Amino acid sequence: MLYARHSIPDPALMKLLLISDALHGAGGAGFSLHPSLIDLQPQLTKRRRYWFHCVEKNPLAWYAALVEASPAALLAARCPDLPASARQVWVASPYHAQLGRDTVRLMAEGELAWSEADASWLCGVLNPLLGEEGMSLHAVGAALLLACNTPVDANPVSFATIAGGLLPNRHPEGPDGGRLMRLLAEIQMSLHVVTHSTGQPTRAGQPDISGLWLWGACTLPATLPIGLPPVATLNPFLQSLQHDHGAELVISEAERLPALLSQEKLPQAVVLAGAGHAVLLRKALLPRFAKGWQAKALKSEAGLITQLKKMIDAA
Repeated sequence: MLYARHSIPDPALMKLLLISDALHGAGGAGFSLHPSLIDLQPQLTKRRRYWFHCVEKNPLAWYAALVEASPAALLAARCPDLPASARQVWVASPYHAQLGRDTVRLMAEGELAWSEADASWLCGVLNPLLGEEGMSLHAVGAALLLACNTPVDANPVSFATIAGGLLPNRHPEGPDGGRLMRLLAEIQMSLHVVTHSTGQPTRAGQPDISGLWLWGACTLPATLPIGLPPVATLNPFLQSLQHDHGAELVISEAERLPALLSQEKLPQAVVLAGAGHAVLLRKALLPRFAKGWQAKALKSEAGLITQLKKMIDAA
């Protein structure tokens, strides 16, 4: 069951808050918190810290990791018009890019306004091009899913790795890495032509969409675990999954967190993630007053996922 697009989780029910882009910087020199979290810093610094190595994940990827499913499989299960001929699906993340002298920098995902109208419009623009490749783009709420009749054998980095950073200029790993990058380049060109000819009607007052990044693929048919936990979020892609007002799990980018929390009261456990690390914050019997954010006694990402799954299962 879908919950209201801007509903706020009940602070009394929240058990776990995960902020996907909270940490900035490099581990050796310490981390800084995302500017949107400055008001919460006094509460965060008083908690006991447990550090982990952790690859970059956006909210959809974090939820997928917690339920042990592919991000694309989660969306495919909610796509009513997925073609019977499809053998593979990809998450298709839109981005706004700024061109530099030798680089292309992407806007952070949490800063990009995105809606169901945007998703529907983009499908209409790109499906004539994609149809020639035996592919089709589908809107799942505000999320976008690319279906392929012939699987693409490539392994691009996740969108969280490049959002807010630089667009890769090398082919991803895999025999079809070159084909995938050529497709993404054609999508960029199509959107450039549309933008300069007719404009992007759903983007009035918002940055134009420059391209798509494909990630989180899975082959079809795909199976999902039973009893997926409800989650509160304002991330448009994660919102496309089922949610309800009783969610005890909250996953958010730092930029969207102030609009998501009704008050500055944090749940029992908080995870700050980003820059290849994550720190689990738990309430201590006596307040701690550590200065700065320095990673210590790092454990594996698998250990973090195991702990978080236990929290969710016990909720």
